Amino acid sequence: MTKRAIIIFVLFLFFWALPNAKASAQDSGAVCSVDNSEQCAESSLPTVIGNQSNHSDNCDKTIYVYYGQECSHCKDLEKYLDEMLLEHPEIEIKRYEVWHNDENLNLLKQKASERGVEAKNVPVVFVGHQTFIGYASDELTGVEIKKSIYDLYCIEDKVEEKSITIPLINKTINFSSLSLPALTVILGVVDGFNPCAMWALIALVTILLATEDKRKIRLIGGVFIISSWLIYYLFMAFYLNTFQLLTFIVWLRYLIGALALFAGAAYIRDFITYKPGVCKVTNAKQQKGLMEKMKKVASQNSAWLIIVGVVAIAFSVNLVEMVCSLGLPVIYTQILSINNLPQWQYYLYLGLYNTLYMADDIIVFVIAATTMNYVHLNNKYDRWMKLVGGILIITIGLILAIKPDLLG
Repeated sequence: MTKRAIIIFVLFLFFWALPNAKASAQDSGAVCSVDNSEQCAESSLPTVIGNQSNHSDNCDKTIYVYYGQECSHCKDLEKYLDEMLLEHPEIEIKRYEVWHNDENLNLLKQKASERGVEAKNVPVVFVGHQTFIGYASDELTGVEIKKSIYDLYCIEDKVEEKSITIPLINKTINFSSLSLPALTVILGVVDGFNPCAMWALIALVTILLATEDKRKIRLIGGVFIISSWLIYYLFMAFYLNTFQLLTFIVWLRYLIGALALFAGAAYIRDFITYKPGVCKVTNAKQQKGLMEKMKKVASQNSAWLIIVGVVAIAFSVNLVEMVCSLGLPVIYTQILSINNLPQWQYYLYLGLYNTLYMADDIIVFVIAATTMNYVHLNNKYDRWMKLVGGILIITIGLILAIKPDLLG
């Protein structure tokens, strides 16, 4: 494992963990205090009370909006609602300014009290039995409010043509047909064709085959596969949870979009200057050191010492692979976080991604354990996967920056 990889990873964790630790105390950029326009930067996250938008038939169909005149988030909300009204004038919306009107402020407090809600911030929107406090962006809070209103009025949402044209190759990709499962499969497989992962895999299998011990091959190979899957999964779960916490920060999406453009360009560069099995994160000396550790583990007789050693090697390898992947796990978890899914589905998708990421390792180890022969996957596929992955990742970067709802 390289010192450079460790430093990059630690800095990356620190960068994302810092906002996480301070999120409860710092500005969310999504709400303003209900009675003081100077406290816009000292409030909590956007809140939805009543997660299911299946309104009952006897719900009041009037939409109640409480806002502050100088509140920038309120202005964003009102602009979004005005655009909705142009398309659906039958929607009834009543608006109440609360910063300069005590009567309206009392109305808000009364209505919030009736619903068991503490409304300390604006904007506040009451839709049927749902309450929305705060406004992050049109793509996040706006979409949720729109969905709730459409459900209340039984309006069928029009499916927008989810497509984007890539200028360089004049190719149009239709994202209506590219579902989240399909995107998971593609990015998981692309991430699996990782030169650092391939190098570590070749080295470990070669050392294991030299022992001519099927039992040891199965033990070490099995522990390596399982621990690698779990470690990569935990890394990605950390990213996902961080992005879910910070969804209200609009510039974060642009940052990940820029990372995707950089990663996509690097993939295309690697396609043009392709060299089989070359890992640019580690040098020959570092690779030799890792191989010595592998040999030491393979020579052990104690099963427990083997397991501990293999887990340590798997952690080292996956840390390098995270750097070598050029942000693919970060890009994927950002896409996952902007999709409105039940919490268990997020982790199910992570499991699918990781299984596909590990698919080539699993195939090679299964063949080695059953036939005592090493089968290397064709480098031709590795190279072309870089081109396909590069084009797709650049497209995703453009979408994250320009039209993120195509991925949501």
